[in-house]
Amino acid sequence: MVKDITSRQEFDSILKDQDFFLLLFYTNSSEKSLDAKKALGQMSEEEKDIKIYSVDAKKVNNIHPDYGVTTVPTVVVFKKGKNIKQVQGALTSGHYQRLLMDAPVSSQKGDSPGHSVVVYTTPSCPWCNKVKSYLRQNRVRFREVDVARDQRAAQELVQRSGQTGVPQVDIDGQLIVGFDQPRIDSLLGLKKSA
Repeated sequence: MVKDITSRQEFDSILKDQDFFLLLFYTNSSEKSLDAKKALGQMSEEEKDIKIYSVDAKKVNNIHPDYGVTTVPTVVVFKKGKNIKQVQGALTSGHYQRLLMDAPVSSQKGDSPGHSVVVYTTPSCPWCNKVKSYLRQNRVRFREVDVARDQRAAQELVQRSGQTGVPQVDIDGQLIVGFDQPRIDSLLGLKKSA
């Protein structure tokens, strides 16, 4: 869900409290803005752990100048209180998902360090479901990229690994082809069950 920000004070509080979020600057009079808001809403259904906010730049007009936003729609990616990326124009939810490459994804186990985990899948892949299930069982947060729907991600994956098959799991930049449980355990620091 995309949550509307209605004041500078609310934005300042979010900026202070949230480690990572997306902010859409839009206006209700711009059709492209409304398309962008709809696409981000679709993305938020798939990426439930990512906070997505929007602000009507006409109603709350004291935020966008601080970030050099001069046109709507513009999406700004914030990480640890800093503007790390901006994109202008209405994009698809798949394009917006690429902005999440910098999103922190960490294990929820108390003593485990945070890890960036991305699982590359297709809808018809049974091993993809096994990898995702295994990560969920171990309470490891991850982001899923469906390479059947995202051709650019598929091409980038082939360039990185030389493989077209899925699943492929990226853990902190290390690519694992297939469901290699011992390697996943090693990279994530998961204890082997007896």
